[in-house]
Amino acid sequence: DRMSFTNDPFTPTQTRIEANNVVAQQEDNGDILITSSRSRLIVEERLSIPIVRSTRIRKSERVQNRWVLGMDQRDRDGLFIGRVMRPIALGDDYELSLQPQFLIQRSIQNRTRSYIAPGSSVTSSKVSSYTNAADLFGLRAKLRGESYGFGVNLDANISTFNSERFLDGSRYWGSLERKVNAPIFGQMDSTLFGTYRYKVWNGSIGEQEIYTAYGAFAEKSYDWNWGALKNRYVFRYGLGNYQAETLVGGSLSELWRTNLYSSLKSTYILWQANDLPSFSEKSYRYSPIPITPGIAFNTDLSAAYFLYQDGSNQKVLSFTAGPTFTLGTFSKPFLDYTKFSIFAGGSLKDGTSPFAFDEVVDLGTLGVGLTQQIAGPLVLNTGFEFNIDGGSNYYGQAINSNIELRWQRRSYDLGLFYNPARGIGGISFHLNDFNFKGTGIPFMPYTPSQFNKNKLISGE
Repeated sequence: DRMSFTNDPFTPTQTRIEANNVVAQQEDNGDILITSSRSRLIVEERLSIPIVRSTRIRKSERVQNRWVLGMDQRDRDGLFIGRVMRPIALGDDYELSLQPQFLIQRSIQNRTRSYIAPGSSVTSSKVSSYTNAADLFGLRAKLRGESYGFGVNLDANISTFNSERFLDGSRYWGSLERKVNAPIFGQMDSTLFGTYRYKVWNGSIGEQEIYTAYGAFAEKSYDWNWGALKNRYVFRYGLGNYQAETLVGGSLSELWRTNLYSSLKSTYILWQANDLPSFSEKSYRYSPIPITPGIAFNTDLSAAYFLYQDGSNQKVLSFTAGPTFTLGTFSKPFLDYTKFSIFAGGSLKDGTSPFAFDEVVDLGTLGVGLTQQIAGPLVLNTGFEFNIDGGSNYYGQAINSNIELRWQRRSYDLGLFYNPARGIGGISFHLNDFNFKGTGIPFMPYTPSQFNKNKLISGE
């Protein structure tokens, strides 16, 4: 009739879910579907947040808050609010998730700058125009399921219901996914995809739009350690038909493209503190894992080849490297955790793409990242990357940027973030995963008095 679930292995917990009239059912694919008549996320035993009443337990499952507050300057003219509805079961194999939205900033301004003029070319510049009631509402929809051994994913992103610009205010993505056996690589993740008005961020060039595309790609990844060296290798092959804006002239062009991509990312620990944090609640006050001071050196070597239907091609070899410094243990109240990274990259390129969305222009880059504890769980997280290629038309421009103010605790984090380059932002909330496999209390023993006070047993 009434149950509590927690992701926090300590007692007392920082987060737990309290649910009424709970039913748990294991499905044929191994997922566990938990439904309830009412569910609330209890944070620090002080804040109660209503959440969705059904949860499907997978490896990467996250609890989703019903309310969404976001910022989208390009499609929604700024601030908007959304509400995550209860998932709708479509038969035994499919589930539909809906998030209706109200566009706050657009309603206040009574104008929009997110669409082209009616009847103009799809590559035309966006214009300012007055809005009506249908322009003030948006929708995100996701359909997930499985048929004939394929994982089915359909996404819709609609920023207006005005019939005059509905197609210009809609974006769609669909895919069929399954594992296949391939020569040499063995089992690979394969995907068949189709998309309409798909947004792509291409560094200094900025946001580009693929008007239509369909095709397939396969990917294989490997992870292994060699002493203090951690490695991850990724190989991807793709073939697709793309309709997108050309690099020169800005007209719409449709071409087949095949591409090969591989990357090797490595991290080598140069130094790590010997006095590791103790296995106590203090080490886990603000972080799901103990923070160990140290210095690591990161590298990323990648190669890509693109061949287009018109005979043009593009070959790129890139290398990025730089250190990451971790100072403090994040266990004291003030300025006890700093993570600073700096990296520089260079690329060699031969050939040119006929499209703007995949033309490689940032041949020299410099980036910095900083995560700094301010006081208690309050953390500043920011990062910037710039074009430093002196021969580039985009020299000195920002490739990407982000800034976030985060309230970080052991079992959850709450953040207010904004990306100036992309014009997007919002509020994020995550429940952390401890990957705990035990059957009792893994870290902190509890007493009967603690249990009676919290009415909750921590652990799995």
